Amino acid sequence: MKKILIVLLLGITAVAMSQEKVLLRLNYKKGDIYKMSMKMNQDMGVALMDMAMDMSLKITDIKDGNYLTETKFTYMATKVLQGAEEKVNYNSNMKDDELNEEGKKFKTQMQPMLDAIIYSSVNKLGESKLLKIEPNVPGVDKLSNQSNKTVVYPKEKVGVGSTWTNTQSNGGVDMELTYTVTEITKSKVITKVSGKMSVMPSAKITGVTEINKNTGIPSKSIMNIEMDMMGKVIKNKAEVTMMKI
Repeated sequence: MKKILIVLLLGITAVAMSQEKVLLRLNYKKGDIYKMSMKMNQDMGVALMDMAMDMSLKITDIKDGNYLTETKFTYMATKVLQGAEEKVNYNSNMKDDELNEEGKKFKTQMQPMLDAIIYSSVNKLGESKLLKIEPNVPGVDKLSNQSNKTVVYPKEKVGVGSTWTNTQSNGGVDMELTYTVTEITKSKVITKVSGKMSVMPSAKITGVTEINKNTGIPSKSIMNIEMDMMGKVIKNKAEVTMMKI
């Protein structure tokens, strides 16, 4: 009898969760610090490229319903393989004598970005605006725009089966992403992601995003982009995690 009651309780809980409606909103507090980590992989068939970046996001103030943030890159790494040959192997912790010539070139390009601080504002829906970069290093704005893109939430509550669409622009390329809620648990809202690109309509975009119900942050996102360029299939995968520290 006890086992039957437990099964019934679990069933009732599952039904309640599936009917739950959640208002997705960022819920930062002044002084909060988050670590954001991104891993990217590009498979071009003849060449492979792996990239990794860590960023520190600090909530410095809250004004007029907007969160003021400071973002700083704390780690960068790039590895490029062409066939069996390692063309580039760089990470920001490596010393000069550990780098080959291409790695030293990457260090020269990346070090100014590691020294820069990016100031932005973001509202509770996740809509962000770049305020300034100090020092104003060329390229940091594009890299920040690419790595710091997050989900923009709908104004209404969502439940299992709800969908909404975001359009992200970067470097003249528009990416339209559709989020569909597949599951709601005690701690998170899980969505599947599909999308399309303006410059490559045939590209296949799929993914999954997990959103923390309390803080509203997308705690884990996985995005896969597969596209055919002149008969060659290029596969891109990006995984982003975000956690409070």
